[in-house]
Amino acid sequence: MARYQTRPREDGRGPYRWAHVVKTPAGFAQGSIYRQAGDELDANEARELRGLCDQHGFELRRVS
Repeated sequence: MARYQTRPREDGRGPYRWAHVVKTPAGFAQGSIYRQAGDELDANEARELRGLCDQHGFELRRVS
């Protein structure tokens, strides 16, 4: 299990900050200033998250 961070891909309007990925009842979301620590994701969740990031134009990095 690992934690991930995401941000929009650079499009010239940034700079964009990395935000931790958190799990919500509706799926995945970017953490906010009120929730700094990301959730641990297993291999299946990480695969699903990678697909969503590719589809919606986000960069993804593993932080732990």
